[in-house]
Amino acid sequence: MGRILVVDDNSTCRKSMMKILEREGYDVREAFSADSALTALHEQVFDLMVCDYRMPGKSGLDLLAELHQSDPQLPVLMVSAFADSETVADANRLGAKAMLHKPFRRQELVDKAYQALHPS
Repeated sequence: MGRILVVDDNSTCRKSMMKILEREGYDVREAFSADSALTALHEQVFDLMVCDYRMPGKSGLDLLAELHQSDPQLPVLMVSAFADSETVADANRLGAKAMLHKPFRRQELVDKAYQALHPS
């Protein structure tokens, strides 16, 4: 179905998103920081990245900016409990397919992942 990289420094959130996506049949990998995500992205091919906005060190937006330069075709879903309209605009400008606001419903993540992987 697709390989997804879930990036979040909060292990509870990361594991929860992974479990939701795995139940949908996706092959899911994890990263706990922007730097660990960049390593994973250099080692494997992913079809989608789901990334938290606020993380220690490099933020999800920093990661998205780097990714936008190296692999602008990879669809990215951003998730955040702290997203304002400026953050959403910045994420969209850098190519994010959607911003999910924590806490989000399980089905919202499933739907957004499907939409990002199967654009119409």
